This record gives sequence, structure tokens and C-alpha cells, in this order.
Amino acid sequence: MSISRIAFALLLAMAASIVGAQNFPERAVRIIVPYVPGGSTDLLSRILAEALTELLGQNVIVENRPGAGGMLGTALVAKSPPDGHTIVICTIGTCAVNPTLIKNPGYDLFKDFAPVVYLGGVMNVFVVNNSVPVRNIKELVALARANPGKLTFGSGGIGNSPHMTLELLAYRTKVNIIHVPYKGSGAAIIDAVGGQVDMMVENEPSIQPYVKSGRLRGVAVTGAKRSPGLPAVATMVEQGFADFVVEPWFGYMAPIKTPRAAVDKLNVAFNAAMKNPKVRARMEEANLIIGGGTPEQFAAFMRIEVDRWAQVIKANKISVD
Repeated sequence: MSISRIAFALLLAMAASIVGAQNFPERAVRIIVPYVPGGSTDLLSRILAEALTELLGQNVIVENRPGAGGMLGTALVAKSPPDGHTIVICTIGTCAVNPTLIKNPGYDLFKDFAPVVYLGGVMNVFVVNNSVPVRNIKELVALARANPGKLTFGSGGIGNSPHMTLELLAYRTKVNIIHVPYKGSGAAIIDAVGGQVDMMVENEPSIQPYVKSGRLRGVAVTGAKRSPGLPAVATMVEQGFADFVVEPWFGYMAPIKTPRAAVDKLNVAFNAAMKNPKVRARMEEANLIIGGGTPEQFAAFMRIEVDRWAQVIKANKISVD
């Protein structure tokens, strides 16, 4: 084939791609949730799916593909056709911690994905068993310094946002608190209430009922502002820890070669859905701090987050082994 014919063929392919993107979506859009049904990622995606269906003019279907801490479903989307019809919800674990913590998660965050939109985040809460004699984070740090290697904290597993939040505190204050990982946050909460572990960090939606009922004592929240649901619990920043804001976050990504026109249509639809009063009310009920913005803003945010947690992982020598 001559060079002119090759060039013509390439132009035809490019034209077909542009037309396809302009007609996007041409069929149902799948949101892959790489976790089991019922969690925050599943709930938020289902809240958005109904509004997105109306905005995009095609069904938006939520499909759960759990396994390996979110890596299996995320890797599946990395290998999906790059046409915008299959996207994945991204979390602080799969898109900020795993690129450093896991040697081969099955995907390369920045080579395999095109960011679509930042959805928002929740906040974490530092809690202690009621027998632990502290009422704020400074007292907790002082107790840990006076008892190096004696205090224990539970979490739902290695590398999740609650675990990494405590590791960030250890990195910032140089305290030695023993991590006790569980297979899920439910078991960790039960043991924190029972005193088998001294403390834990947990996403606010899961831990809020235990603090409100007095079964656990909240000593700090990690949001930029206090939680409306736990107004008596001060933020880390208020307690003297500058820039200590951790809001376990969510966003959406598409395969890397997805046409920009398709990415833009998805971005516009997600932003519009998040501004819908009914959708917004349901997301706020789920304790989400609502985000939005452009794909470029989400990409820049992810790079900052990857660098942030890489520092903590390397300094504290955190390993999944």
C-alpha cells in the first residue's frame, strides 16, 4: 500500500472515530464498581445512574466486579474498549495508594486511564475505646509517645484510607502505634467497641452511629470543616495539625484512548447530575462532600494524592507482605 493510501486510511479511521464520539453514547454505559454491593462506591454510583440515564439518553448500568481490593474491576476497565461505554469508579485506594503500595496492581493509573470527573469525598474519624483516657488528638499523640508500641489501632485492611490516615499521623508525629488489620471494617469496629484494639480510624458514614451513641469516642475528624453529623468533634486542622485533611474520595475514569468528545460528554453529564437538587440531597445524605470539575482538575488532583501517599508508604515502610 502506498504512503498516500495509508494516509487516506488513517484519515478515514480518524473521521470514523470523531463521528462515533459525536454520537456517543450509542448504547448503554456501564459503571464498573470494583467492590461488593452496598458500599459507598456502589451507593453513589446508583444514585447517579438514574440521573445520568436521563442526561445521556441511554441506560447507565452499575455493575459490581469486586476482588483484590478493587484492583480486579479497575484492571478490567483498563482493558475495555476505549469508547466511553465502560467506565470505573476510582477511590483513594485504587487510584492513590495502590500505585505505590502494590508492585503490579494490573493497571498503570496514568498510562491506562483517562480521568473523567472528581465526584467528591467523605471524611474519616479518629475514634478511641471509651477506656482510653484521651478526648482529643493531641492527648492521643501524647499517650502514644508515653507508651511506644503499646497502643493498637484497627482498620478494615492494609492500604485503605483509614489505615493510611493513621499512618499519616504516625508519619507527622513519629509515634509508634501497632496496626491490626481486619478483613473489613465491621470486625474492626466491633473490636474497637469491645476494647480488643484501643482505637481506629474509619469513614464517617460507617462510624458516625457509634460515636453518636457513645459506644466510641470521637477525637478528631479529617475533613476541611467539621461534620454536620458530628459537630462536637474538632477537625485535625483545628487541633493544630496544619494541612491534615484526608477526605477519602471518589471519581470516574475511562480507558486511556477514549475519544475526548466522549470524555467531555461524560464529564458534562456527571457535573449536571451532581447539581440536580434531588441527586445532591441523596449524596449529602450519604455524607458526601460533593466535588465536580474538569478532567484536567481530576488528573492533577490524583497526581498530588499519589505523591502524598507515596511519601507516607515509603517513610513508614508499609507493605502488603
